[in-house]
Amino acid sequence: MVNDTYVEREVTYVHPIIRVNRQHIVNVPRHVYETVTRNVIVDPGNSDDCDECDNHRKHKKHHKKKDK
Repeated sequence: MVNDTYVEREVTYVHPIIRVNRQHIVNVPRHVYETVTRNVIVDPGNSDDCDECDNHRKHKKHHKKKDK
């Protein structure tokens, strides 16, 4: 006759717990403004095209006629 008995014995099992710390990179725009100085030359063009100049020219003609 065989009498089987079972006795408990603790066996340690190590289960690893993995903690992952993630750092996600997010692109955020950083606006930088650069000043630019431009020198602009405005050419008035031919002075004959100006209405005001026409008045001056007429006025000068009257003065010339008076001087003669």
